[in-house]
Amino acid sequence: RRKKFHTSLTIMSFQHQDWTPANVGRSTKPYKKPQTEAEKKAELEKAKKAGLVATEQRMGAASNKSVGGHGPMGTTAGAAARRIEEETEVFKVQKTGAALGKAIQKARTDKKMTQKDLATKINETAKVVQEYESGKAIPNPAIINKLDRALGVKLPRPPKAPKKKAED
Repeated sequence: RRKKFHTSLTIMSFQHQDWTPANVGRSTKPYKKPQTEAEKKAELEKAKKAGLVATEQRMGAASNKSVGGHGPMGTTAGAAARRIEEETEVFKVQKTGAALGKAIQKARTDKKMTQKDLATKINETAKVVQEYESGKAIPNPAIINKLDRALGVKLPRPPKAPKKKAED
């Protein structure tokens, strides 16, 4: 008897609840999947054939350059950009060279270290050590000093690039 009373009380306690489905975050309209590029293109072609779309070409629309430019020399950045654009001198970037690479490799192998071990010891990546050993790295005195300390040797410094005399 007691159970019956409890069950009827439970059923009665939920009668005030609204049990109709609620849409959260979506409209009541049915879901329509987004169009693919091919579908968009086909729809545009269909509209063009029906004469519902007109295309116009704008003058200078495909270019980043302005017609007259804003700078004093007719470019958007001015005279500096023109000078850089007209520059013909070829610049060569200095590399570490084979002598330093061989010295690093010899000192590293004498200490029985891998490139990765050496890189970890100097807080650099293994790729940096690999570039220095192959002679393709741009010399950085801070990294060369770290290599000196980690390997316990004085590594040869790459020669300084000769400076060109200023032309008058």
